[in-house]
Amino acid sequence: MLRVQPVLKGLVVLLAAFLATACASLGSYPETPRVSLVSIKPKEMTLFEQRFAVQLRVQNPNAAPIPVRGLSYALEVNEREFAYGVSPQSLDIPAFGEVLLDVEISSNLISVVRQLQSMGGETRNSLDYRLAGKINVANRLRSLSFDYAGEL
Repeated sequence: MLRVQPVLKGLVVLLAAFLATACASLGSYPETPRVSLVSIKPKEMTLFEQRFAVQLRVQNPNAAPIPVRGLSYALEVNEREFAYGVSPQSLDIPAFGEVLLDVEISSNLISVVRQLQSMGGETRNSLDYRLAGKINVANRLRSLSFDYAGEL
């Protein structure tokens, strides 16, 4: 019986250390990053797929740096999915800082046709867009989500 107590104490200490580490990795970012569209330029155009070079501004409103280890994102235009992409880029966003990130997005012929149909021949000075996605953070169990809307 004397040998069981030290083992139990060791397990309790190990469990407490694990929980403290898990809680610390989940709570270090009280605010989600702000991700906005800076520019979008055609890159490769084929009949069935269109690729665009996109520049994103990623702002960190938190007191801790964010070690990004990749992200996924989707772009909606006029409330319709237009393009999507992923990036394996690794970078650190400083506390209360920002970075410009160059990525690519892909669209397909169906998305472009739907956009043109929804416009119904109208000419517009601007288009509403929404950029949403997830940022994968090193040493963190959950991704950080972002969602930003604006006008093109």
